[in-house]
Amino acid sequence: MRKKVLIFVSSAVLLLLVGTFIVRTDFVKSTALDASQPFLNAVSNLSRFLNYLFEMYSSKDKLIQENENLQKKVELLKAQIIYLKKLENENLKLKQITNFVKRYPEYSFKTGRIIGYSPDNWNSFVVINLGKNDGVKTGDIVVSDGYLLGEVYQTGMYSSSVILVSDKNFRISARCRKTREAVFYQGKNRKEGRLLYVRPEQDIRIGDIIETSGIDSGIPGGIPIGTVKSVSYEEGDFYKDVSVKINVNPMKVEYVVVISRKEGKK
Repeated sequence: MRKKVLIFVSSAVLLLLVGTFIVRTDFVKSTALDASQPFLNAVSNLSRFLNYLFEMYSSKDKLIQENENLQKKVELLKAQIIYLKKLENENLKLKQITNFVKRYPEYSFKTGRIIGYSPDNWNSFVVINLGKNDGVKTGDIVVSDGYLLGEVYQTGMYSSSVILVSDKNFRISARCRKTREAVFYQGKNRKEGRLLYVRPEQDIRIGDIIETSGIDSGIPGGIPIGTVKSVSYEEGDFYKDVSVKINVNPMKVEYVVVISRKEGKK
């Protein structure tokens, strides 16, 4: 019995030693490494895939934020461009005003802006931001872009109402620039006026420029009002029927020049 136990114990110890030796050999290590390779590859691929997804969503959020920032910058640049174009247009208009004023050094000029339109008839009246406090008087002439716009009709302390050349109640002595013949201009509608008392022998033709005459008006002569649009005459009539196209649109006007009448003139 003792002999059997000794043999069993001896066999177990021997197997243990052999097993330990086998585990520590390169063969077993290599076999274990090969066996674990598919699992390690799967873990590695899964890790890379998860990193890809994380980076993709992170990049998406980043791109969305960058896009929003770029859109804000674009809108800001658009606003700056609009503002610069506005300044450019204002500078151009102010230069035109300056050149116009230099032509008539003997008159008094005031530069203003249109701030409103008559609520009952916007085609006939505009409101400017100049009044008695600025030296503006009833009867002063108002010019825009070098063309006659109208005449000061009523004045307040800080603003004035201007009757436009398109209104039928607006009248002024005028002349044909080409022939220098005297005529009389009267408003008709938003786009045109007409000449009064044009005699049959007066040589006024389509395309002729009609301008202020400066006769007994106390205002400069040579300010254009419009161009002749049509001329008709029937035998036996005392005067020709002459229509004048108005060259300035009050709805597009921003700056105006008020020309004060000469002292002693009305």
